[in-house]
Amino acid sequence: MHLKKLKKFLQFDTAGWIASSSLLICAVSGILLAIPYDFTRAHQSVAEMLLFNPAGSLVRNFHYWSAQLFFIFSILHIYDHLKKSTETNIRNIRTWVILCFVIVSLAYEMISGFILKGDAGGIQARRIVASLIESIPFIGKMLKAAFTGTDENWQIVYIQHVAAGTIILFVGIYEHVHTVWPRLKTFVILMTILLFISLIFRAPLGQEDSSQIKGPWFFVGIQEILHLTSHPGFVVLLFGTVLFAFFLLPLLKKRNRNMIKYLLLAGGILYLCTTLFVLIFRGENWKWQNWNDFRQSGEQHLIFDPVKLFESKSAKFIPENQKTEGCLVCHSSMTGLTESHNPAIIGCFACHKGDPFSSDKEQAHKKMVLVPGDFSNVGQTCGTQNCHQEITERMLNSLMTTQSGIIAVDKFVFGETASLNETFHIKNLGNSAADTHLRNLCAGCHLGMEKTKTGNAGWLERGGGCNACHLHYTDQATESMKRMQSKTSVAAEEIHPTIDIQVTNDRCLSCHSRSGRISLSYEGWNERGVGTTENPSTPTRILPDGRVLEFVQADIHHQKGMACIDCHGSYEIMGDKNHPIHKEDAVNLKCTDCHTTGKPKSLLIAELTDFESQMIAGLRKYDKTNRIVVTEKGQAPLLNTQVDQLDRIFLTDKLTGKAHESKPAASVCTKGKGHGRLSCEACHTAWAPQCIGCHNSFEKETSGFDLLTGKTTKSTWVEFAGNSFAEPPVLGVNSSTNQVVTAMPGMVMSIDKESFEKGKGKSFHRLYAPTSGHTTQRQGRSCKSCHNDPLAMGFGRGELIYRNAGNIGNWTFEPRFALNQNDNLPEDAWTGFLKEAQTPNSTRSWLRPFSVAEQKRILEVGACLTCHDEKSKVMDQALENYGQTLERRSKKCVLAE
Repeated sequence: MHLKKLKKFLQFDTAGWIASSSLLICAVSGILLAIPYDFTRAHQSVAEMLLFNPAGSLVRNFHYWSAQLFFIFSILHIYDHLKKSTETNIRNIRTWVILCFVIVSLAYEMISGFILKGDAGGIQARRIVASLIESIPFIGKMLKAAFTGTDENWQIVYIQHVAAGTIILFVGIYEHVHTVWPRLKTFVILMTILLFISLIFRAPLGQEDSSQIKGPWFFVGIQEILHLTSHPGFVVLLFGTVLFAFFLLPLLKKRNRNMIKYLLLAGGILYLCTTLFVLIFRGENWKWQNWNDFRQSGEQHLIFDPVKLFESKSAKFIPENQKTEGCLVCHSSMTGLTESHNPAIIGCFACHKGDPFSSDKEQAHKKMVLVPGDFSNVGQTCGTQNCHQEITERMLNSLMTTQSGIIAVDKFVFGETASLNETFHIKNLGNSAADTHLRNLCAGCHLGMEKTKTGNAGWLERGGGCNACHLHYTDQATESMKRMQSKTSVAAEEIHPTIDIQVTNDRCLSCHSRSGRISLSYEGWNERGVGTTENPSTPTRILPDGRVLEFVQADIHHQKGMACIDCHGSYEIMGDKNHPIHKEDAVNLKCTDCHTTGKPKSLLIAELTDFESQMIAGLRKYDKTNRIVVTEKGQAPLLNTQVDQLDRIFLTDKLTGKAHESKPAASVCTKGKGHGRLSCEACHTAWAPQCIGCHNSFEKETSGFDLLTGKTTKSTWVEFAGNSFAEPPVLGVNSSTNQVVTAMPGMVMSIDKESFEKGKGKSFHRLYAPTSGHTTQRQGRSCKSCHNDPLAMGFGRGELIYRNAGNIGNWTFEPRFALNQNDNLPEDAWTGFLKEAQTPNSTRSWLRPFSVAEQKRILEVGACLTCHDEKSKVMDQALENYGQTLERRSKKCVLAE
C-alpha cells in the first residue's frame, strides 16, 4: 500500500505537464536573471553573481535546473506520444510542422543558454553551432548571422534566446494543448523540488580560458561525431535526416512508421551511450583519458554549493582589473609573483585549482592543489592547454624524468640487460638486484619525486616536477609562509614564492654533484676521496651530505660569471620529444656554435617558429630584431646570444645581464691535419674527477632507504668509495664519429651479488664513461700531456719511459697501482699498455679506448717530443703535415719499432 502511494506521488503527472511547468519556471527565472546578467561581459557577470549575489545565484540555479527538466521531460513526452502512435490523430499538418519547429527551437534554446555563460565551453559551443549552421546549403551564412553572432558580441544569441526561441516554445505548447498554464499541483510540486535542488546544487560555470572544452551533456555526442567526421556538413545531414524522418511519421503507413520509430529509438540509445562515454573518457583537447584521469581532471558536473541567502557579502569585493575569482577576494594583495604568473591576469585557479566561484572558504579550498607542478598534478596545472602543455609533454619523457640512461647502465652492469641502449622509466623499477641498487642509491634524482615540504628544496629534497627549477622562495616569501602556517598571516602582507625562468646553479647542484659531478667541477670543486693528502692551503668545503670538497680550478665560463642556463636551454633540459637514450644525446650545444671557425649560423628572433622560444624571448625582453645563434645540432636557438653585422657573437648572462664576446676558435685549433679528429674538450678540459676501486655489496642487516617510495628498508645496498683524483681526463674514441673525446672511470668496481641472492656470485667491471668535464680552460693541453702521458692514453698512472738502444727506440710503462687480480690491469687503467682492450669496456656502445695501432701512432709523436720542444718549428711543421716531416727527419731521430 505504501509503495503504491509513493509511486503515485512520484508519478504526480505526465511528462508533458512536467515539461510545461518546467518551461514556465524557466521563463520566469530567465526574466529575473536578465537583471544581473550582462551579455557584454557574460562570464564575468555570471561569476560575480556566484560570488556576491546569492539571490541572483539562486535564480540562475532555478533557470538552469528547470531548463534541464524541461529538456528531459520534453524528450520523454515525445517518446510517450510515439509509443502510443498519437501522431496519427493529427488532422492538420500545420500542427505537426509547428511541433517540428519546436524541436529545433528546443535544441537551440538549450545550446544558446549554454553559450551565454561565456566560459571556454560556451565559446567553443558557439563556434561549433556557427560552423554547423553555416554548412547548410544556400541559407547557411544568413542563418549563422541571425542566430550565432560572433565571439566578441553575444547580443544576437542573447536576443534569440530570451525572445524568439522562448516565444516559439510557448507557441508550440499552446498549439499542442491550447494553453500555456500548467496544472497547479504539478507546478507547486515542481517548484518545491527545484527550490531544493537550486538551494544546494550550483549551476555549472567553467573558466573563461579553460582547456576543458566539452559542451553541455546533451551536446558532447555531436562533438564526438564532429571529431570523427571532421566535417560539419555530415552532422547537419545526419540530424536533418532524423528530423525529416520524424516529420514524415504522420504521412507513412504503420509498418514504415514503426520501422522509423525503432530506428529513432536505437539512434537515441546509441547517442546516449556515446554521451556517457565522451563525458568520462574524453579529456583536454578531446584526448582519451582513463577513469583515474577523469577523477583527477577537476571536471564538475554536479557541484554541491548551498546558496547562503542570508549571509552578508557587502564587505567582499575583487579589486578592479583583477580576474573574477573568489580566491582574489582574500588574496588580491599577495605579491611576489612575476609578470608571467600575475594572479590579476591568470587568477589562482589556473595553478591551485579548488573552486574559484565559491565565496565559502571551505568550498573554495576543496580539491585545491597545494603544490602545483608536481607530476601527480602537472596535467591539470602547469601542463594545461593555456599554459605549458607542450613543455610538459616533452618533460615527462625527458631523461631528467625517466632516468633511462642511468637505469640502462646499472642493469647492464648487473647483467639484467644485454644492451646499454635499452630504454627504461624510473617509475617502473621492480625489486631485482639492479632495481634495488637503484632504489637505494640512485633513484632520488628525478623530477617525478614529489615536493613534500614548503620552502626552497633542501640538499636531499630533489624532484618536485616544475618546482625543482622554477620555484624560488625569497627570504620574505619564506617568512610569509611561516606566518601562514602559524595562522598569523595578514592578507595584505602575503608574499608568494616566485615562479620564474631565473634558474640559478644551486637548483642543479644537488643532483649533478654525483656521478659525473659536473656541477661541482664547473665551480672548481672536487670530492676528496679515500687516502687523499690534505693540503692546508687548499680551500675546502663540506656538503650537507657530509662529503668533503677541495678546490681545484673553476671552468672559465664560471669564472666569467656564466650560469648553467646560459648554455643549456629548455630543449636540452626538459626534452625535445626525441626520447634520447643517454644525456649526451640530449645536448644540442657544441663549443663551435659560439666559438666559431667560420660564419655563425643564425636567424632573427622575429623569425622563431616555436611558441616556447618566442615566449621566453618576450619574458627576457629580448629585441625581436636581434640576430641569434642557432646550434648546428638540433637547430636550437640560443636566445641569449647576438650576432652583429661583423659576425661577432655576444652572449648575455641570463641571470645578471652581463654581456660577453665569444671569441672565434684559435687558429691552432684548426691548423693542419694532425688534430682534425680532436674534440674541443680533448684539449680544453683542465681536469675531471676520477674515482677508482669502488665496491658494492648488499647488507641484509643494515637499514636503508628506498629513494623511490621514501620509505625505510630493513636492508640496503652499500657503496664503498675508493681513490679519487682531479687530473686531466683520459682520452678515447667515439667510434660513431671517429673523434677523440674525453672519458673518465665510470664503473671500475666490484659487485657482490651473492650478498643479495645466493648463487649470483661476484662480478668485476672496468667500464669508462664519456665525460663533459665542465672544467674548460682557455689554454689547451700540452702536447706531452697527451702523447707522453699514460693516463691520457688509458694505461693508468705511472711512468712512461722512452729509451734508445742504438737505432731502436723502446717504450716501457711502470704502473703506479698494482694489477687488479680480476683482469691483470692496473687499478686505474682503461686498457692495457700496447694491448687491445677487453670488452665491454665502456658505459656507451660507441665509446672505446685507443687501439694498439692508435697507441703506437700517439707514442710515435711522443718519441719526437722527448727531444723536440712542442713549440719548436719542427713540431709545428709536424702538425701541418706529419708525414712529410717524418720523411725529412735526421738519422738522430730514433723511433720505436
